[in-house]
Amino acid sequence: MQFEQDLFKEYKRITETTNLQKCYQQILKLIRYISSKLEKEMPEYMFMGRVVENQMDFSYFQATTKSLKEAGLKIQVVFMHRTCEFEIWISGYSRKIQCSYYERLRYTECPFEMCANPERNDFIIKTVARKKITTDAPEVIIAEIKRKIVELEEYIKKYQRLETTER
Repeated sequence: MQFEQDLFKEYKRITETTNLQKCYQQILKLIRYISSKLEKEMPEYMFMGRVVENQMDFSYFQATTKSLKEAGLKIQVVFMHRTCEFEIWISGYSRKIQCSYYERLRYTECPFEMCANPERNDFIIKTVARKKITTDAPEVIIAEIKRKIVELEEYIKKYQRLETTER
């Protein structure tokens, strides 16, 4: 396996001369706080008990409701490290479920961003929280994320009802 020694040197320099590690720890602390606050404020949702860290690309936690779970769907609250933005995703529990929903939604007028390829993307639809950790208080961010979760779930429920009545 080939390793780029210059990147190791740069990483060492960055960790020695900046607060990168403390900044990263602060971000994870905020994500855990948001997860625990949402779990208290949204008792109809079942939250995964941990934050998943993904190589500084993104970090996330998951939640679902009984009806979403029965449909094979989950909500993911994702922090994108490069942009410092929160995205809220609806994802399938498997690629098969995700592809099935994608095929049913791909030609609809969806008010959210739809994935480009359900085989490669980890979401079916997503939205971005307008509130940012660099400018807004945690409580404002939490309220925004909560609103976006509800919007995504209402859209999926509405779509499922329409699909059921069309059969």
